[in-house]
Amino acid sequence: MNGQVPHSAHRPSLRRQLAWSFAALALAVAIAQAALVWFTGYHAEEAMIDEITAEQLQLSIAQYRLDPARAQPNTPDMRLYVTNDGDRSALPPYLRDLPQVSGSHELHPDVGIEYHVAVAPDGDRWFYLVYDVADHERRQRNVIVVLAASVAMIALAVLASGSWLATRLTGDLERLSFAVRGDSTTGASGKFAELARHAESAELARALDDQRCRLDAALARERAFSAAASHELRTPLMRAASTLDLLRTTGLDERQRARVDQLGASLTEITMLTAGLLRVARGGMQAAGAPLDLRALTDEVVAHLEPEARARSIAVSTKIPQGTSGAADRDALWIVLVNLLRNAIRHSGGTRVSVDWSDGVLTVLDDGQGFDAARDPGARRQGTSTGGGDGFGLGLSIVERICEAAGWHLTIDSAPGRGTRVALAIAQAGHPADRRPA
Repeated sequence: MNGQVPHSAHRPSLRRQLAWSFAALALAVAIAQAALVWFTGYHAEEAMIDEITAEQLQLSIAQYRLDPARAQPNTPDMRLYVTNDGDRSALPPYLRDLPQVSGSHELHPDVGIEYHVAVAPDGDRWFYLVYDVADHERRQRNVIVVLAASVAMIALAVLASGSWLATRLTGDLERLSFAVRGDSTTGASGKFAELARHAESAELARALDDQRCRLDAALARERAFSAAASHELRTPLMRAASTLDLLRTTGLDERQRARVDQLGASLTEITMLTAGLLRVARGGMQAAGAPLDLRALTDEVVAHLEPEARARSIAVSTKIPQGTSGAADRDALWIVLVNLLRNAIRHSGGTRVSVDWSDGVLTVLDDGQGFDAARDPGARRQGTSTGGGDGFGLGLSIVERICEAAGWHLTIDSAPGRGTRVALAIAQAGHPADRRPA
């Protein structure tokens, strides 16, 4: 499976990937912006708190010089403590460990409590202004909640619109795929490029138009060749058949008659191959099925291969009941049976080959040495496990192409020591070929 494109069931959806990519990118931008807003606001809030405490401390020191009783701040979330140099007994416990140096400090004396403390000297006194910043903390928490809610709303909005946007961006691919499958119409001129709305998809559409033009030209050449071959080959084949018929009426000895019969068998095979393979090339196999006497066709194929089977001491038998009919293209089924029986005669290494029919399945069974398809899946094509020669080789390739074109289901079951069973499911007259060989 190396180098093969993975099955569609395992491929990720481009539309879904685009939608999730948009959502992830928008969410990342929203989170980064929210973090920047919070970081900037937090530091601005901290700087404002330090500025407020410093200004209030200077104001309280000035008031203390005039009247110590009026030095306390007027706000309930601030408290001023004054102590002499080296004496900290008047300070609350959480302030006693602070060094007596000018500056600002941030303290957490208890869970959920945060104080900002400004310290400054004045003569032989030290002033401590304690600011309970609970309101600021509450405001910062509200900002976090608002930012988180905005990020969540942005995420939901992007998720809701991402699918729509991805659909818009991948709409060209969907329209092109529908048009290629024939589920929708192309533009007025019949070109895929008219369905594209974006530069990249327009480039893909132009490539598809170019490829379709090349395919149309190749198909036109193949149809012309098939029509010419069908017409031109018919006359020389009929002339060759007439010549052989005339030769048979002349005085031929036994050896000459055997040669003529051999030429007749080859001519019959050429005629069948030409008719069947040309129909495969034209794609008309499905419509060519008609009620067919399977027993008569099988007997004809067996008779065609009987000289070769007799030369190899192989008995070929038919177990198809008289009057058995199936809906199939006669020339195509003739080619398939000839290839399957010839392979069994030449390469099975057995002594008996039989053709059977049961419940819509035509079976070719030999008692040869078989091969291990599980261990060597290429053996059925190369003949390495079936006794030499070229095995199924090109014959199987032709059989598989014909079966695919005709809608028949072909299975090959083989194992060393028990021969090979080839089953071909063919529609019975009046019934569809909806079953696979058991």
